[in-house]
Amino acid sequence: MKKNRMSLAILLVIILTTVHPLVPEEKAIAIEKGGSLQLTILHTNDVHAHLENTPYLHTAIKEVREKEKEILLLDAGDVFSGTLFFNQYLGQADAEFMNNIGYDAMTLGNHEFDKGSKVLADFIKSLSFPVVSSNVDVRADRYLAPLMKDRISDSAEGGSIYPAIIHSVKGVKVGIIGLTTEDTVFLSKPNEKIVFEDAEKKVRNEIAQLQQKGVHHIILLSHLGLSRDKQLAQDVKGIDIIIGGHSHSKLTSPLVYNLKSEPTIIVQANEYGKFLGEVDAVFSKEGVLTSWNAGLIDVLAKDKKGNNIFRPDPWALERLSQLKEPIEELKSTFIGSASVPLNGNRHDVRTKETNLGNLITDAMLEKANRYAPTQAAFQNGGGIRNSIEAGDITLGDVLEVLPFGNSIVTLELTGEEILQALEHSVAKVDEEAGQFLQVSGISFHFNPERPAGERIMDVKVQGENLDTAKSYRVAVNAFLADGGDGFTMFREAKESGRVSELYLNLYELVSEYLTSHSPNSPEVEGRIVEEG
Repeated sequence: MKKNRMSLAILLVIILTTVHPLVPEEKAIAIEKGGSLQLTILHTNDVHAHLENTPYLHTAIKEVREKEKEILLLDAGDVFSGTLFFNQYLGQADAEFMNNIGYDAMTLGNHEFDKGSKVLADFIKSLSFPVVSSNVDVRADRYLAPLMKDRISDSAEGGSIYPAIIHSVKGVKVGIIGLTTEDTVFLSKPNEKIVFEDAEKKVRNEIAQLQQKGVHHIILLSHLGLSRDKQLAQDVKGIDIIIGGHSHSKLTSPLVYNLKSEPTIIVQANEYGKFLGEVDAVFSKEGVLTSWNAGLIDVLAKDKKGNNIFRPDPWALERLSQLKEPIEELKSTFIGSASVPLNGNRHDVRTKETNLGNLITDAMLEKANRYAPTQAAFQNGGGIRNSIEAGDITLGDVLEVLPFGNSIVTLELTGEEILQALEHSVAKVDEEAGQFLQVSGISFHFNPERPAGERIMDVKVQGENLDTAKSYRVAVNAFLADGGDGFTMFREAKESGRVSELYLNLYELVSEYLTSHSPNSPEVEGRIVEEG
């Protein structure tokens, strides 16, 4: 890349006008001080088994490599869960594609723990490159412990987990550290023996160890989400580049912190392999970022004639076709139809009522009532992973929407616990957190301008005002019943014995509902109303 040069006058303007350590979404704004390393990094995050985009992604990666031979290719986690490819192959297909294109390292996302330790261990053992994860202690886990290397390595092996690694690029040592959200404890299903340690404390420790080894070019692979990444950029010295994940943020240009001293930039490449992040960075001899240019490559972009700009990689396209064969019959099984589009948009299901959220929870409530009188149903928005177009609906469509294999249970909850759950549901609505609940049998208003914990108003259950002292039966998925997404009140109800296992898979009962109510035409009915 060409190095950016700035006059003294421009520098003074930047210094005088920069009153906050953050320069939002700023590209290539720094002074070159005689960089000792020119580094190109390609990065992905939150691919979630969307292998359909892999042929285009591989072509984009190869084109960058043709221009710059020695690069780093990194992933910030959540390779697992989200499509039928994962249901069928449990990460092995993803590993094959990542090995083929030559990733250098990845960190663990929360969804890597969705299917338990054995599935994750089998995935890691299949990788030709190392996993970096400094704050996940797996030493007490029978499957993952043998893969854990409790040291920083400058000769890291594939199929192993390291707290950090040292990778030599153009003869310069580059440190790569991995972090995984501590919320994995309730966002997924990790073995209870796995410990998720404080991310900030661990990254400080790894930075110190790397610096003691003479490493001053440091990259953080962070599956913490953009809010936490911003905090780390401001509070932790020594990080040059944060490659983020978890929040699915689409950063078309980097966020820049500490511009006046030792800059830290944050990048993130949205989701599903639709974009390839690219960072071109120049470091001083002391390992300080002196100039950078970063952005996203739209691997699915088309030209004016509608043709793909990145032609699909032949090997990846052929392998994808082979992998599709066993699941095509399953995907094509007809189960019903919809006369309107069913909205499972990620933003919408995490911030407001949607007609697909209503359909799913209505299906849960209808089925639960066949076993015992049930007043309401809850489904976390983070568990709804796709929309369905109007027209014929297949089992494959439903599995794309509900890929996690959840069963449903009913819980006996007090009205006060329901109120607490609704408050938790909207506590992070501004962050589009997956804990936002889609509901059936219940309605409420909320005001996001009010403090968290004080946002819920006018709650009705089956048309009557919520009685905080009354007991209600509520259908939820097993993930929520185990306290997933932070719903501790559900876990406490389950652990106290106020639970009934229905032994019904969520995607199966939704499929049955779609068949029995076909053609389906759910509407947004005012179950969830935002005020303010």
